[in-house]
Parts: sequence; structure tokens; C-alpha cells
Amino acid sequence: MTWTAVFALPNLRDAPEDVAASLNGLIGADLQRKVRPLLAQSSWNFEEAWPEDHGWHSEAAVIDEGKTIVASFVTSPEVETVEPNDRAPDDRWRIVIGLDVGMFAKTKARRSDLLRALARDAETACCTVGARGFVWEYGGPETSGLAKAW
Repeated sequence: MTWTAVFALPNLRDAPEDVAASLNGLIGADLQRKVRPLLAQSSWNFEEAWPEDHGWHSEAAVIDEGKTIVASFVTSPEVETVEPNDRAPDDRWRIVIGLDVGMFAKTKARRSDLLRALARDAETACCTVGARGFVWEYGGPETSGLAKAW
């Protein structure tokens, strides 16, 4: 299951070497660098991010009843294009979080709680670095039946 959120974060820009690291001029590395340490304070130990075609991607191992599952964290501009000044259009950013919630009801309920905790911690971390107008969409807490509990 993946959830996506969008928000404004004025004046955040990637360094030229971050943009050059990606064939498509992806941005989002600086947002990863700012948010990952804040997520680590809540025990989400995401590894160093790498560029992919949809943004900067990072993963963390999560233990659920003795099984290791992977949580994903992706940062990118809100839209597919980047302005010439290496900024997200209108300073709009997108994060995508994901976690395999399983198929069985008990597993799905337990892991949905983990996903909700990741959503809460990711939203808090983004707001800590200055995000405004944070809105979960595409399966976020408001639309997935998992009411926002924070």
C-alpha cells in the first residue's frame, strides 16, 4: 500500500551535483537529507537515498512479528517537470510512502498501523523542515479508511 502527500516548502533547492546525478534532472535529494534524520528519531532508519525515474528513493527495514518488511520513502517535485532554476514548480513537493500490508486481516490491520505511524512521522518531519499545506492523497489516511490519528 502506498500513500502520497503534497505540500509547499518554499526555497528548497537541490545542489547542482544532486541534479546532475540523475539523467532526468530529478530533484528531491535535499528533502530526503533533511527529513531522513528526523524520521530516524522516530526509529525509521531509512538508508541513503538514490535517484530513480520517479524521484529520490530510500528504504528502511521494519520488523513485524519477526518478519522483515520494507518501508519505502520517495521525495520528488509535485509534478513531473522541473523549472530551469532547479526548483519544484511553485515550491510544491511530493512524498510517497509504502509498506506491504499483507493479505490477511490481522496482518493488514497491524501493518496498516505501521503505515499510519510512518505517515504521521513523515508528515511531522516534513512540517518540521517547513512544509505548509500538507495534504495526503492517493490512499492517505483520509481516503483509505485509516482516519488520521494525530
